[in-house]
Amino acid sequence: MGTNMYYIIAGIAILFSAYLVVMKKMAAKNQSPPEPITPGGSNSKANNPRPAPTPGALDEKKRKLLSYGAILAYHKREEILGITPKSNLDQYVQGLSGQWEISNTQQAHERISALIALYRSKEFDEYLITPSADIEKIRKKIAKALKIDINLVNETTSTYGWDIARAVPLIKWCYWTGYISEEECWSYMEDAVSIAKQHGKDWTDYTVSFLLGRTMQGFDLDDICVEASFILHSKKPLLGKVEDIDVYLNYSFK
Repeated sequence: MGTNMYYIIAGIAILFSAYLVVMKKMAAKNQSPPEPITPGGSNSKANNPRPAPTPGALDEKKRKLLSYGAILAYHKREEILGITPKSNLDQYVQGLSGQWEISNTQQAHERISALIALYRSKEFDEYLITPSADIEKIRKKIAKALKIDINLVNETTSTYGWDIARAVPLIKWCYWTGYISEEECWSYMEDAVSIAKQHGKDWTDYTVSFLLGRTMQGFDLDDICVEASFILHSKKPLLGKVEDIDVYLNYSFK
């Protein structure tokens, strides 16, 4: 056997040994439990965050509370009447931090309370007392997007829906990431829905109110008008099946 053959055999032996070491490490890694995602976005075990909510049946009262967040849930491709996250929690941690400046429990309570208090809606409502030409244009666009009469749109004189329709999903996200407890989650939703009922009269009014506030905030109506229309009219999309798209038919506004 030549010298070259010895080198080849030795090389194969070394590669095989390395392969066994790598496989052993991978097996050990797969048997280890995954690191929990903390509200701060790190993977430190020292923080010991609450695990993500486990799936479970919701009673009709809780499902109705979730219906007030239906538009944004559909827009973000979440379960319309679901209370369990389907995506990696880290996405919500980062979203709350970047978009809502929420990175701890105190901030979560402050942001949620501000929405329920209609902090932004009250500012916008002042511009609806004597609507400008720009507001009238927005109303006409909403009527066209929702395929409803302009007179129905004109009956909505408050943007309360802009804050409440955001409050419900925000409450849910803060619960998922461990900033508030489950008990606080449902309590906040009850408060939010109570405010919506005080200011609104039906799902059409609620939808128009949301779109008015959102557009006045500076968002493009085209970004969400299709989803809002589907939810309002309980219309199924041409492609795919959306569970609970008929939520407004199943649960009355009041």
